[in-house]
Amino acid sequence: MRLLDIVFYLLRSSCKVTISELARIYDVSTRTIKRDLDKLSVLGIPIIIHRGKNGGVEIDENYVIRRQMLRYSDYEALIFALYIGESISKNIDQSFLIDKFRIVEKDKCSEILVKLKERFIVDLYEEKFDTKSEICQGIDEALDNKRFIEIETRKGKSVIIPISYVLRKEGLCLYCYSEEYNLILINEIYSIKILNKNYDKNIISYIDNKNNLKLI
Repeated sequence: MRLLDIVFYLLRSSCKVTISELARIYDVSTRTIKRDLDKLSVLGIPIIIHRGKNGGVEIDENYVIRRQMLRYSDYEALIFALYIGESISKNIDQSFLIDKFRIVEKDKCSEILVKLKERFIVDLYEEKFDTKSEICQGIDEALDNKRFIEIETRKGKSVIIPISYVLRKEGLCLYCYSEEYNLILINEIYSIKILNKNYDKNIISYIDNKNNLKLI
């Protein structure tokens, strides 16, 4: 979702935007922004990066989002995904991404959204998860730098290796490793401390390990 947000931000900007500014706006590292820009370039968005003292990032001024680039079925799939996302995530809800798609094709998006609201109710969680919370920001930093973290839950403190987020029927979880692989509900973590200790353990992915996990 952040990729689309960056595209719209650059299109609205009247001058070059620095990578540091984008990192501050989207609350991520400059390394993450550089990866995002690389992904956009691969997707065919004409990203121009100017080096040097007066450098920055912009989109080719001749570029426009063509209405014909998406079929009706593509709009249905995108709006459906965003509709579900807004129903469960504070971050997606506050990004107004569906409203931004309306800029591209107002009638199609509005028609699809009306049908969805009538036919598809999302009632999964009492409270939307927030991936920009202090806890998640700490986890993100640890994931970026492959650091151990110390977390505190109702069971006390423990040192773990964070591996990935997992969205399950119970809510947003952290897949992690201590003496064994576990899943911890994010809202069960009271505090987090990033330790000055890196890990290089060979990790088993959640997909390969999910049948052996317990939720704690």
